[in-house]
Amino acid sequence: MKYIHVYALCLMSVLLTACAQKQTKVPTDINQSAIGTEVKNIGPNIMVRNIKKGSNGTILIAGPNNLSYGDVFRYDARLPEEKGKTFTNLSSKIGSHRFWDVLEDRQGNFWFTTADSGVYYYNNSAALSAGAKSIKHFTTKDGLADNRVMSVYEDKAGVIWFGTGAGISRYDASLPKGQSFRNFKSPNAPLFYKDARLNNDITTIIEDKTGKLWVGTRGDAFVYDGKKYTTLTHNGQPFLDVWSIMEDKKGNIWLSGFNGFNVSQTGGLWRYDLSTGGTFTKVSQRGAYAIIQDKAGNIWTTGSVNPANAHVQALTRYDAKSLYSKQPVVTEIMSGKAFFGLLEANDGSIWFGDATGVYRYAGQGKTITDFYSKVGQKKYRIDTKQSAIVWQASMYLGGWEGTKLISDGSSTGNVAILKGELSIENSELVGGAVDVDMNTIKQIFEDEGPHNKLPDFFDVKKFPVSTFAITKVESGNHENIKVTGKLTIEGITKTVTFPAQMYFKDGMDGTVEINGALILNRTDWGIYYRSEKRFDESGDLTISNQVKFFIKIVAKK
Repeated sequence: MKYIHVYALCLMSVLLTACAQKQTKVPTDINQSAIGTEVKNIGPNIMVRNIKKGSNGTILIAGPNNLSYGDVFRYDARLPEEKGKTFTNLSSKIGSHRFWDVLEDRQGNFWFTTADSGVYYYNNSAALSAGAKSIKHFTTKDGLADNRVMSVYEDKAGVIWFGTGAGISRYDASLPKGQSFRNFKSPNAPLFYKDARLNNDITTIIEDKTGKLWVGTRGDAFVYDGKKYTTLTHNGQPFLDVWSIMEDKKGNIWLSGFNGFNVSQTGGLWRYDLSTGGTFTKVSQRGAYAIIQDKAGNIWTTGSVNPANAHVQALTRYDAKSLYSKQPVVTEIMSGKAFFGLLEANDGSIWFGDATGVYRYAGQGKTITDFYSKVGQKKYRIDTKQSAIVWQASMYLGGWEGTKLISDGSSTGNVAILKGELSIENSELVGGAVDVDMNTIKQIFEDEGPHNKLPDFFDVKKFPVSTFAITKVESGNHENIKVTGKLTIEGITKTVTFPAQMYFKDGMDGTVEINGALILNRTDWGIYYRSEKRFDESGDLTISNQVKFFIKIVAKK
């Protein structure tokens, strides 16, 4: 059987160039040059649950992302701004997990907690680049109370504590082989929820100046003094769903939770005052997922503006001079749908996270830098060297030897992308356009021998470029999307739709990768050369009307 090389089909590969994900709308001052495989100068695309200080002024960022897993990043703040400070993905060698919290202990060792697979420990004597062999993994098999671990804390003595879904775990390397943790559970009966397990579903742990542990849970918050568990109450009612506890410079304790009116929608920011004999004072109706005190004495929080409506949240500052007045001065720095991790860096800047990345509030003008996006839509330029479009076509009739089908006459080839870009807003693809160089259409041969030049199916002199422009994108589960756009070949424009998968490489938004597939009927663009409609003329040289395109797109900011 004779086979024809279908150059015309390659045009369709233009369609490939249209896929991506989400971002936010705040100005950024980040240098965007020289993106590496692990080290980035663009912020992480994750839900930033926790932000912690690392050694030498570094900043550690942890959290899950929208694909049900997450990462841990380190920001190197030691370089001058003009040199391009960078983010490094510390967890890329471990695999996909729902990372939640991070700690660099006083010995320089890293601890990563996850919501699905326990704790990871990295000894600073081994390089992260050495891979998984340099990292220890602790689970319930090693004595951890539960594999869902929401917090990690180092006390004054250097002891490492973990808040798990089934109580507190304390790391103890002196235990017999096979057991690395001592576990603690509050035996107190729940004062509000009927499910007693919530009292040991730990969300946060801190140690106060007296050595007591203050523990937030999804149920009743409590204090543990090494012997006794005391449920925190105000007017006989517990503090529920406490995610952050902080001790200020005076030794007073700040927390946010639900208390009062039978513990209904009466959350807010509370202070436990030692100066008044240990009583609770409600500071604000605003809730707080995270609480810190800066060097100037101001209190900062992230969380809901009104606990009854968790969809309206803010970064809030309480002025140090009015903290103990009946009406403290409150400044709302930024509002949005969700804010989480919070930290004051060594330079006095305030770092905070939301559902898609991390921000910094700093500078003389107190500007907000969004390390994840720019104002409005972000443009991603397609890397034509790393992207590929491969077409696949076949003969209409099969090739036979007796009753055995030996071939469908399939041929493959490629075509080069001339240029293109994608528009992304709030981590979603919202537009884009691609130009394909029709002069580059060629077939791929298995052998390297000489081949005759095939007929010109396209008028490349008159129409040297084919284009595709995105008009609509529908999101599916996780990274699955459906792209619709206008495909123009030799002056004919048709609407096409194709499925694709896309994701941000290494959990960061510096590089977008897309894997798509498109099946077209070439006759819709007037390409009838030996088509099925002309079978009576072409016979066994007839080429199938359907052409499939395998698409790989790599696009960078």
